[in-house]
Amino acid sequence: MTGRALAALLLLLLTVVPAAAQTMPRTVLALYDGREEPKIKQSRIHSMVEMPLNHLGLTVAYWDVANGLPDPAAYPDLRGVVTWFASEPFDDPPAYVAWLGSLTERGVRIAVLGQYGVRAARGGKAMPMALVNRFLRTFGLFDDEGYSDLTYRSRPVVQDPALVGFERKLDGVLPGYPRLRLLDGRFTSHLVMRRADDPATDSHLIVTGPGGGLVTEGYARYFDPESLRKRWIIDPFAFFRRVFATDDLPKPDVTTLSGRRMYFSHIDGDGWRNVTEVKPYAEQSRLAAEVVLKEAIEAHPDLPVTVAPIVGDLDAGWKGTPQALAAARRLFALPQVEPASHTWTHPFFWGFFKDYDPSREEEFRDRAPARKGGFLARFRKGGADDHYENVGEVAESAPGADIGRYAVPRAFLQTPFDLRQEIGGSLDYFSRLAPEGKAARLIQWPGDTTPFEAAVTETRRAGARNMNGGDTRYDPEYPSLTSVSPIGVPVGAERQIYSAASNENTYTDLWSSRFFGFQNLLHTVRGTETPVRLKPFNIYYHMYSGQKLASVNALKKNLAFAEAAELAPVTATAYAAIADGFYTTRLVAEGPGRWRVVDRGDLATLRFDRAVFRGVDFARSSGVIGQRHHQGSLYVALDPAVAEPVVALADIDRADADPAAPRPYLVQGRWALAGLSLDGGGFTVRAQGFGPGAMAWRVPEAGRWTIVAERDGRTLWQGAAEAGADGRLAVTVATGAEVPLTLRFAREGR
Repeated sequence: MTGRALAALLLLLLTVVPAAAQTMPRTVLALYDGREEPKIKQSRIHSMVEMPLNHLGLTVAYWDVANGLPDPAAYPDLRGVVTWFASEPFDDPPAYVAWLGSLTERGVRIAVLGQYGVRAARGGKAMPMALVNRFLRTFGLFDDEGYSDLTYRSRPVVQDPALVGFERKLDGVLPGYPRLRLLDGRFTSHLVMRRADDPATDSHLIVTGPGGGLVTEGYARYFDPESLRKRWIIDPFAFFRRVFATDDLPKPDVTTLSGRRMYFSHIDGDGWRNVTEVKPYAEQSRLAAEVVLKEAIEAHPDLPVTVAPIVGDLDAGWKGTPQALAAARRLFALPQVEPASHTWTHPFFWGFFKDYDPSREEEFRDRAPARKGGFLARFRKGGADDHYENVGEVAESAPGADIGRYAVPRAFLQTPFDLRQEIGGSLDYFSRLAPEGKAARLIQWPGDTTPFEAAVTETRRAGARNMNGGDTRYDPEYPSLTSVSPIGVPVGAERQIYSAASNENTYTDLWSSRFFGFQNLLHTVRGTETPVRLKPFNIYYHMYSGQKLASVNALKKNLAFAEAAELAPVTATAYAAIADGFYTTRLVAEGPGRWRVVDRGDLATLRFDRAVFRGVDFARSSGVIGQRHHQGSLYVALDPAVAEPVVALADIDRADADPAAPRPYLVQGRWALAGLSLDGGGFTVRAQGFGPGAMAWRVPEAGRWTIVAERDGRTLWQGAAEAGADGRLAVTVATGAEVPLTLRFAREGR
């Protein structure tokens, strides 16, 4: 064979044989110093950085550098490393610099905020500047060994408005900074400070480029010592987008379902047996739970809610009463109510039970904590009528008692703590209490919402999900995205899923005043939707909200807002399952603009940012139910019936348009849809949801369509709708779908 023929054959083979599929790396390894930040939940990276990284489609794995340096081989999908040290954590900085160098050679990107961790060893021994500059070379920088500690004569000569001044402008007294020169033209400087108008003093304090990015200490975020609030100086989304090059990464999304913002609501059982003060219920000695049932749940049959009592509040063998138990049965019987568990005895301080010793709990057994100031728990003695008004952060612990700021380690102390009873036992209890066909499959963490690893493992063993914690707020009291939590937090080898919003406890000064405060949830709801959708809409509260008129009215205001919004309501368990899927999802690139979605669990949406002129190429895709443009992003609805959907994109002619396609696809809808199949000139899809099934489809042909809703072969509803010249077919299916049903769409005249 001639050389020319061989070359032609090779070209042919390259043309017809696709390149090997590659899993797109999504993991960012967060290095932190556990001696400085003992709890991941309270670390700078978790509390401020992880949420923007989640939004960009990235997961975070944590490593405590007090245990040495991690083995990169343990992270096969490693995309980058992020650090935010406040001091010098390494005994051997040269080894750390070499370790980072080995990663950058593999294309792993590095993000550094705050201290570098290489100027000195942990014991205080200074490192040579040659080592510091070897580290800075990753970011195209060189340290001239100068430092501006007095900054009153300094001013920014380069200040990228797309990245600097996000929540806090550079004004007032600025932090001191080192003299950093930029030597690598491949890097972009986003903030350059100059002293006394002398260009020779220019210092490049925020840079991004091919190796990653760096933000000098003091220039990432601002801390107000008076309000104790933090605010971003940099735009974290813009910074990490550049650092970790996420534009080519489809984003697994937990905010959106069927093209709409997701909604869920869940109630913790605290205060279930409190007698309400709200008239006329007070005259009838109604419980707070009964008021919530009537005013917040029965009044809103289209809004699902997950209700999690505490067994100790209901069971006659503990502190339960027939009235409390009957309220639970009535609640669980409602079609929009999902049963869940707030555990059996409501632990306050989970750390107390990690290595449980019953003898340590004996000192609390006869203790009745008194109300003091803003303390939450008020136990009333009186035999079977003993109960608490509310459980939460209640009191300074007794001397020597390792229970944090709590008066007792758990609300009910009759028998020794039993982890299986708390988790699986409570789930079984509430499943038996619910009607046939309903089961409790969610643990809503009580107390400090900081379960230990074995507790989370127990939820998996019981076949359940877990949720709570996070306390997302974004409002005038918390005016920064640093108060918006990530999706979840690692707990050993397990993971805790956070609620998507804080509950009324934080709005009412730990349920001690401002009982109207929960109405301010709407600030967070709006702020996490515009200009970018960061969270689903979550109304999360306790049963004690039914105790006071102000709290009932605040709750009703939030629910009325949800009724009027365009949402896709789901149960809290469904959201927790979707959130779990965020962490397991793998994205396999199968060529330009085409990805296979693997191991996604219940994750239902992929998001593509900066996609106004992009749309789904349905001819090259499979397992896709629909697409919708929103805020410059493209949300792609995946079919739960397809284990490994394939999403391919193509250019479209008009921005944010619904592109023509050879088959029907969903634009947006209130219900969750699955199993989309073509049926001659029409299509069939399974549906489940709450409230009337409002939805819009893009169909290939204009004209009149007939829609039939059926279950088990029986027609529940039938109607018709007109598709216009734009192919948009809007319909509202006026029947309940709490139990799944089948929708059949047929073009009339075919």
